[in-house]
This record gives sequence, structure tokens and C-alpha cells, in this order.
Amino acid sequence: MEAFMLKKPCKAQNLKINEINCQKIKPGHVLVKIKAFGINRSEIYTKRGDSPNVKFPRVIGIELAGEIFDASNSNFKKEKK
Repeated sequence: MEAFMLKKPCKAQNLKINEINCQKIKPGHVLVKIKAFGINRSEIYTKRGDSPNVKFPRVIGIELAGEIFDASNSNFKKEKK
């Protein structure tokens, strides 16, 4: 899976897409195939290093639109095509 993974605070031009390992979904969570995402204000603060309680590495881009790829044991359903 690919994601913007912050290893440390950086400037916007230094953001890079990284390959990350997503082996197992936590109970009650879902895996979403993302079609679009946004980086919100709190993530901009995190990216700049202005969020002292945030630990790195950290995936950013939590506002998203997409389709459920794996519903795990949640109440959501994978879309049938």
C-alpha cells in the first residue's frame, strides 16, 4: 500500500509517497481503496512539526473518499460490482 508517511517534520515539497506494510486490519476497522484524499489543517501542523504530541512516523491524509476493499468484522460492506 502507498501512503504519505511522515518520518519527521518537513516542507510540502519534501512530501513523498512511501510503500507501507498493511498486513492485518484491526478489529472493527476497514481497508479503503482511496480515490481522493485531503490533508487537513491539523496534518499541516504535524507536517511542519507544530504538533508536539504527535509521534513519527505517521501517515497523513485522513480525509478521504473511496470504496471499501476489506470490511473486516465491521458493519460496513464491500461494494459488489
